[in-house]
Amino acid sequence: MKQAIIVTGHLAALKSTVAKRLAADLSAVCLNKDDLKETLGDTIGFTNREENLKLSFATYMLLRRLMRNVLAADDLVILESNFRKNEYEALKADAKEQGIGLVTIFMTGDPDVLYERYLDRQPHRHPVHTSTGTIPPEMFRAIAAPFDPALYGADALVVDTTRFSDDDYQHLLDAVIARIAAGAEPTF
Repeated sequence: MKQAIIVTGHLAALKSTVAKRLAADLSAVCLNKDDLKETLGDTIGFTNREENLKLSFATYMLLRRLMRNVLAADDLVILESNFRKNEYEALKADAKEQGIGLVTIFMTGDPDVLYERYLDRQPHRHPVHTSTGTIPPEMFRAIAAPFDPALYGADALVVDTTRFSDDDYQHLLDAVIARIAAGAEPTF
């Protein structure tokens, strides 16, 4: 069965780091939204927030297309982004239409810890990720929607990265391998 691992969740919850590590350990292609958006931003450019939002949408659509293309040649792909509700629902619809099993990982953590990570990385972020400026702590907390089992499925793996160790990663990897071996059912 074709399967997609969706790594999503809150800002600065280590989504990219974990997704790329999973990809290496599972010998899978990792489609990271930030990497794609940076490439588009460097190639196409943008001058304002509206254009940046168009880049984000184009990146998301490219991610969906690339998922189909990768799964035409392989059985496993990893997609990573802080997917909005409508984006995740569209991924679920794609999976249903194409018979793809989904393993969803929702990454979260203590909001104060995540905000500190967010602040630490801001000076080094690519300009396509900083068009809103630095998000104030109140807004950061407000946009951190809680895990929604109705959206992601009750069997989604919820990972707290507040203090994320190598042992925590190994437990996650073991859980993902078990889901893949069991043939994750399409999430509809």
